[in-house]
Amino acid sequence: MTQKEKDKLKLEALRTRLSIRQTAMSCERSLLSYIRTACVFVSLAFTYLKIASYDQFDVFVIVMFAIGFFFLFFGVIEYVIAKRKTKVIGRHVDREFLDVNDKFFDEDDE
Repeated sequence: MTQKEKDKLKLEALRTRLSIRQTAMSCERSLLSYIRTACVFVSLAFTYLKIASYDQFDVFVIVMFAIGFFFLFFGVIEYVIAKRKTKVIGRHVDREFLDVNDKFFDEDDE
């Protein structure tokens, strides 16, 4: 195998690992956006409770709390599922490129 082919394989391995890392970071960003949205709904409910409803639970307050907790719960569940899938794909790719690394990467290349 020529040096050009070795370099091409290294580049493909690097691109694949970086794309998996990018996917993991996008999962984290999605979780943070769900948390932010949940905080907005819960704070809206608290604000309405303290200002407009005179310390009485109103239907609006209950709905805003429910929506906020739903966003939080859904965001965490979606994050856990996506993170688990990303780990499985990452392990598969690492095994696939581990064979390539063992065969094609020389110690003096590192």
